[in-house]
Parts: sequence; C-alpha cells; structure tokens
Amino acid sequence: MLAVLHSGKLSNLQALLVPVVPQFKHMQLPIRTYKLNSLSSIPTSLHNIAITHSTSAKSHSSHTAIPATAQSILSSASSGISTPSIPKPTADWTQELPDSEHAQFFRSVDWAATPLGPLETWRVSLRLHTLTTFSDSRPACLYWGPQRVAIYNQNFIKMAGKTHPILMGKPFQLAFPEIWDDIRGVFLHAETSKVSVDVNEIPLMVERGGYKEESYFTGNFNPVRHEDGTVGGFYNSVVEVTKQKLNERRLAMLSHLEYSGFGTLASHIMPHLESNPLDIPMAMLYQVDEQSASGSMVYLRGQIGFPEHHPLAVKEAELSSCLGLFPYFCKAGNEILTCSVDERFEGVHWRGHKDESTGIHEPSTVFTIVPLSSADRIFGYLVLGANSRRPIDEDYNQFMKSIASRISSIASALASAEETNQRAIRLERELAESERQIRYMAQNAPVGMLQLSIEGKIIWANNMYYQVTGHPGPEEPQYNFSFLDVLFDDDRPQALRAWAKMHRGGSHIETTLRLKRMFAPSSGEAENACILSLSFPYMVNASEARNAEEARAAKRQQEEFIDVVSHEMRNPLSAIFQCAEMISNSYKDLSHTDAAEILKSNIEAAKTIFMCASHQKRIVDDVLTLSKLKYMMLSISPRPDYPANLLLQVVKMFESDLMSHEISINTVAQPSWSANHIEGEKNRNITITYGATLIEPEKNFDRDIYWAPCNTKVEDLTLNPDWGTGEQVFLTCSVTDTGVGMRAEEIPRLFSRFEQASSKTSIKYGGSGLGLFISQQLAEKQGGRIGLSSKLGQGSTFVFYVKARRCIEPPKDIRPQLTPVSSGESHYDGSKPMQVLLVEDNLVNQKILKKQLIRAGCVVHVANHGVEALDALRQFSCWHEPLKDATNLDIILMDWEMPVMDGLTCSREIRALQQSGKIVRHLEIIAITANAREEQVQLALRNGINFVMSKPFVVSNLLAKMRERLSGIDNGTTFQ
Repeated sequence: MLAVLHSGKLSNLQALLVPVVPQFKHMQLPIRTYKLNSLSSIPTSLHNIAITHSTSAKSHSSHTAIPATAQSILSSASSGISTPSIPKPTADWTQELPDSEHAQFFRSVDWAATPLGPLETWRVSLRLHTLTTFSDSRPACLYWGPQRVAIYNQNFIKMAGKTHPILMGKPFQLAFPEIWDDIRGVFLHAETSKVSVDVNEIPLMVERGGYKEESYFTGNFNPVRHEDGTVGGFYNSVVEVTKQKLNERRLAMLSHLEYSGFGTLASHIMPHLESNPLDIPMAMLYQVDEQSASGSMVYLRGQIGFPEHHPLAVKEAELSSCLGLFPYFCKAGNEILTCSVDERFEGVHWRGHKDESTGIHEPSTVFTIVPLSSADRIFGYLVLGANSRRPIDEDYNQFMKSIASRISSIASALASAEETNQRAIRLERELAESERQIRYMAQNAPVGMLQLSIEGKIIWANNMYYQVTGHPGPEEPQYNFSFLDVLFDDDRPQALRAWAKMHRGGSHIETTLRLKRMFAPSSGEAENACILSLSFPYMVNASEARNAEEARAAKRQQEEFIDVVSHEMRNPLSAIFQCAEMISNSYKDLSHTDAAEILKSNIEAAKTIFMCASHQKRIVDDVLTLSKLKYMMLSISPRPDYPANLLLQVVKMFESDLMSHEISINTVAQPSWSANHIEGEKNRNITITYGATLIEPEKNFDRDIYWAPCNTKVEDLTLNPDWGTGEQVFLTCSVTDTGVGMRAEEIPRLFSRFEQASSKTSIKYGGSGLGLFISQQLAEKQGGRIGLSSKLGQGSTFVFYVKARRCIEPPKDIRPQLTPVSSGESHYDGSKPMQVLLVEDNLVNQKILKKQLIRAGCVVHVANHGVEALDALRQFSCWHEPLKDATNLDIILMDWEMPVMDGLTCSREIRALQQSGKIVRHLEIIAITANAREEQVQLALRNGINFVMSKPFVVSNLLAKMRERLSGIDNGTTFQ
C-alpha cells in the first residue's frame, strides 16, 4: 500500500502525487490518503515507510525529485518493516507497444515536430491511451490535444486510406479538411457533454486499391481524460458497414422493380433506375421487336445520361448491326457482360459521385450489358454504368444478376399481356369481319332472317323478314317477344315450345307457323300464309347469349364476393391499426395512468390484433382451398384413426373462438356408434352428435333436412387399394346450435359459391360465403353429402356424412422410425440458448420475429438474403476452419422469396457445402414462407429444406417445431 499524507488542501495532494505516482507505474498498489493536522497525528505504521527515488528518473524533467515536504514526512525508517523492492521505470515506454511494423513506424515519426512533442515528454494519460489504441483489435484512432493530433493502430490503416502514413501525428483538420466541418461539431459536443458521440453509417471516400472507394463506417468519438479528469482527447473506434449499406440501397431499388399490370417496360424500370444515381450513373434500355419483319429489330426505349443524338444512343437497328453497342449485345448473348468504358462514351452526362476538386461527375470505368431473357427468348438489353467508386466484385455481379432476374420477369409478364391483348384484338377484328360478311349475305338473302336476344328481343332482321311477316320496322319501338305478334294466335304455344327447346340447346329446330298477314299472290285472292321457321342458325347465338348472361351473373357474384372479402379483410385491418396505434402511444399515458392499467390495456389490444389476424387467415385459407378445388389440386388420402379422437381435435381447433364468444359445446355418440363396433376412447365433455351406419344415412336424419344438391358425379374413393378391404361405413355428424335460425327461402342460398343466407349476413356476422360451399365440395369428394335444417328463432342443425372403411387393425403410431443421429448431426439438449440464423429480407418481419425469438431465450443472428447467410456461416463452429471465438449454430430459419439469392438456392448451396466438407455437420433448415401449395412444399424439400412453416404462423408453434427438429422427436410431417 502507498500512503499519501495531505493537510486537507487538494493542491498539496496534487503536488505530492505528481512526482511520486509515476515511480510506481509497475506496481499494483492501493493508495490511501490521510488528512493530518500535525505530524504528531501520523499513524505509527506510516513512520516506517521509506521510498527510494531512482536516479534513473532524472531524465524525466517533470518528475526529478520528491518535494521536501514529502521527504521530511517519509524520511524515517524502522528496522521492523522491510522496504519493498521498487523496479526501475523503463527508459523507453514505447517498448510496451505490440511488436509489429506499425509500432516501429510509430517510433520513427518525428514527434518533436508535432504538437505533442517528443515521446519521452508525453504525459502518463497520453501514454496509456496510446497503448490502449495499439492493443485494440478494431480499427481505432486517438485524436489528442486541442489540435486533435492523430495516433492510430494498424487496423485503422485501411480506414485512413491515402492519408496513411502522413496521418500519424497530423491534426485532424489538416488530415481530413473535406470532412472537418462535419466532424468539428462532433468533437465539440463530446467535449462539452463529456459523453461519447455515435456516428452511424457515415460515408467516407477511402483511398484503397489506387482509387477513392465509397465506404461507410459506424463508430463513436469517446472523450478520454487527463490525470486531473479534464478531456485530453477522443478515442475513435470504427466498424465498416459498407456492405450492409450498399445492400440496403440496392435492395430498396430492386424492391420497386415489379410488374404493375399496365404500361411499358421503360415505364416500369427507368424511374427506379434513375432513383439510384450512385449505383446506376448511366443506363440505356433496348427492346427487341419480335413482330418486325426480321424478328430482330432492336429499339431504344429509355436512356439515362445520354444526350440527344449521342453516337452510342442508336435509336433502332438490327441486332446484328455494328452500330453503337450492338456488337456487345451479340457478344453477350444470354450472359451478363462487363466491359471497359472507352473514348466513345465522351459526352455522356454521368451521374453519381463528383470529383471534389472540380465538382464534375466522375465517369464509370466499366459498363455492363444485362440481357433481359426468359428461357430461349430475348426481350432486350440493358446497358448500365457501374459505380465509379466501388470495385467490380462478387457483390456487384450479384446485383447485376438480381437486376436481370427482376426486369426479365417484368418483360416476360408484359410480353404475355401484350400477346393476349393482340390476340383479343385479332379475334375481335376477325369476328367483326365475319359478322360483316354474314350480315351482308343475310341482308340480301331471298328469305326472311332475324336475330333474337336471349330475352326474345329482335336484335336485327333483314328487309325480307319485314316484308313477309308485316312486322313493324326497326324504327318502331321494340319489346320482348314482339316477333310472336305476327303469328296466328293458335300457333303461339307451338312457337314458344320451339323457343324453349332452342334454349335447352337444341341443334336444329324446324317448325311450321301461320301468319296473321294474308298472302296475296300476283293473281287471285289473298289467302292465309304459312312460314317454315328454321332456327338452327340462331340457336348458337341464343346459346351464346345465355352463356353471356350466366357469365354476367357469375361476374356479379364475384364482384359481390370481392366486396365481402374486402370488407372482411379491411374491418380487421382497421382494428389492427387502431390497436397498434394505441399500444405505440401508451407510453404517453404513463405520467397520469397506472402502469398496470396500461399493461392490461395493451394485452387486450394484442388479443384483438391476434383475433383479427386469425380472421383474415381464415378468409385467405378459404380462398386458397376454393382455388385448389377449382383446379382439381386437392387430393384425399386415407389415414387410420379413431374418429372420436379426430372429432375432439377438431373441437380443440375452435376452442379459443368458442371461449371468446362464450359458447359451450358438447359431443354425443349415437347408439349406432357402439352398435357398429367403432372402437374409440371414452369421450368427456362431448356435444356434437356423431355415429356410424352401414347404409346410406340420409333416411336416418329428419325429413325436414334440406340436402345440398350434388354438383358433379364423383368416383368412389374407398374402392382405391389405398383404402384397404375393410367393411364400408358411413360416418355421420350433426352440429346443432341455439342461434337465430333462418327462413326456409334462405337455406338453398347457403351452399352456393360467394353467397350467404342474405345480403345482411356478412354485415352482421361476417364471413365470405365460401365455407359451406367448400364443405359441400369436400363432403361430396368423400362420397357423402351435407344438409341443413333450420327454423327462424329456433336455431339450426347442420348434418353431413362421408364414406369410410373399417380398419382391419387398430390404428398404430404411424410416425416413421427415426434413425440415430450421427456424430456429424446437430444436437440440441435445451440446456443452452438456441442459436438461430434468421434469413429474411422483409425488415419488419425480421425485426418482429427476431424480437420474439430473443424473448423466448434464443440467440438470433440475421441475414437479409442468401448471400449474407452463406457469408455468416463462416462465423460459426460448423465451418471447417472456425474462428477461435466461433459460436455454435443450431438451426436456420429461411425465407423463400428474397432478392440477391433466394432461400431455395441458398439451401442448395448449404447442402453442397456439407457434401464438400466445408460445413462439417448437418444444419436443420426450416423454411418460413407464404408459398404453401403442396408442389411448393415438395420443391422446398427437394432443395435441402427439412420443414416448411407457412406464413402466417404463431411463434410458439415455430419454437415447438424448432425444438422438435433439433431434439430428433419428429412426427414425420414436413409442412404446417
């Protein structure tokens, strides 16, 4: 221990400490101070402390002697206490620096010519902070003194760029005059506030590779102090975030490149390319016209940076032309081609980075030809100038590939739409020409002809018809079935029967009808006339009109359905927005509201959000199921199970909804259940009536049940060998509620697509009008039917039955046998936090899921796309050459649709790295995606993904599946 005596004045204490403390810099001694009124009050133990002052310290002019007051106080010695051996201070303190070339360079600097002076005169605080700077593994620089003189470590050399080596010992203002005005305020704020100032993603043009390179850094300026506590300088440690910043900027541009359904290719892409001048300083868009005579004419559709009449901006030419950049198009073919900029680009109005000395935009050093293609079809070429201050590296190449992929898909969609439009125009033109020819022939035919609408109104008739029948001309008001007025009254029923037969699709209708008008021959008296009606030429028109009317009705239904779905989606969205706003603003109420009340309110709001999101999910699921039914993509496969248990699982699915609406539920087994020996466990709290029968069960239900009409004839699935040879049974189920019921005329509407009992049903109770239609389809596909009995004010009973077969053997555990996990596989015992790599490009979803996983105790690492994920794998212990401090990685959560590199490609790359041995053990990959079709799930599994979790999902379910996959307890499913 070093005891220091003082008389109560701080100046005396400082006078004593300044010369004494440096002599003990190699000793870890606590310092205790005593305030003395007189020498007689000195503790006895201090009378015997002696301090030897080495003469070797005389070279340090500021610490050459102990003051006389200290000598007199500390001069006595006692033989009872041994004097500690104090090592001599090192003559050259820079010997404590790391042994490196940079340390040698540091010593070689003429510090005497700098504001800091010779190294041997540096005060202790400066020496200590210099040693700290050199020992930091991050890029770090110390700015000392009022002039902010730079002292930096070896890792900072890359940050210094061209200012190294002259930066060492140079004041900040002289070293970085271009950013001094921006940084001066940072220094001032940190000095006055005594608090570190952060700088995030600050752009710096670093001299690397012989040119200025656009770079971004995140760090802080931390004030460091002298021995007396005053600020002596600033410690600046930085991390380069250039890659992340560039990816964000490029992803932002790529995210706007999407097909909007209308407009030209140039209108889709050129505004978004123009929004990113740093990465796209120049651009030209050429489009191939496949409709041209040669099929290879290329037209300039858009340009950025090229003035009018520039030699390279050729307006149009054959693809094989030698004009402008066309030879590069032929050379590129379907591959991306990067070439050097030459004198032909003189006069281009470049954008992006400017030369600091002249203020003129710098030209790109290279340009890239990006083919826009799909399969073997070329849509055009995109010429892009490269960022003048970024290298042509893998990130740039991937950026070009992403641009090619996005714009090619837009071009393909536009081409398909244009082809469809041209085909429609051509068909309309051909139809119009055909009608013109037919009408010309009909107008001049020697027989009467007319065309009727489906309502029976005359659309058109030739002159001969009016002459023969005496029907009022087209200038007279027309009405439905006016053509019957010219017929003899007794013949009208016969005409109407022919009309009805034509409506039913008759192919050739011939009948003889009498006219009211008398026939007057050229000689003789007038007599009754008859006409032979041949209706087959116009039956097609009537059928087409009927189909058109049905199409219009279907369109009206779809429009009403869209209105309902829009209402059902927007209503929950409104509640979600309002609840989220209430939660986000709840902190404002903390001053005058109890925190517990705010928390309770937030929990209620969160429950509302969850309920609304679940409602929207049901709507989306209904629409997806409908599309599967429409396109015959829904397959039904048998599985052995106890129906009673299955019913309980179904009830469990709706348990939360039932509780939230305060609905109680029971299930009751009919006597036929036990009579037919359908095995199952005893069921408790059962309310839904169910049973089994060996015959068609419709007669077992009440007679007043309305059975939905069968739409199509379906095959008997139970005859398939997969269903076994057990006895056929019909499983029946009825669900009775005590609700409001409905009128008899409303019941048939329930099973129609997009329809509900009445137009007010959706407004009062919600829904999309799809649920019962889908239920009917599913029941019919399984050899059954669905029906309903309801009375207004007495509730409703829904019934259905499906066909099944009795299992020869009771259902067993059908999970596949799990093979033991090899030593190279992933193990997780739950004792440590789960290490998760989350690969998600949507920053909102990424942030929310990361937060939820962290709350669940996981350690989460994030990547914005597949390339970042592959780079991140090098940081974990699964890599074949792991870092010293590498952590374990347990599982990867992989999004599917991502820019730069999608999830499937990334998964294939990971499995390839496993095969090559660069990843030394198996990594579990769970896809988190909105791609939920069975074909998409199978595609994901073929590409190396272990399980597909479809969006939207609840994080608790995701965590359960993650633990299940890692623990080896797999239930055999690959999709949820």
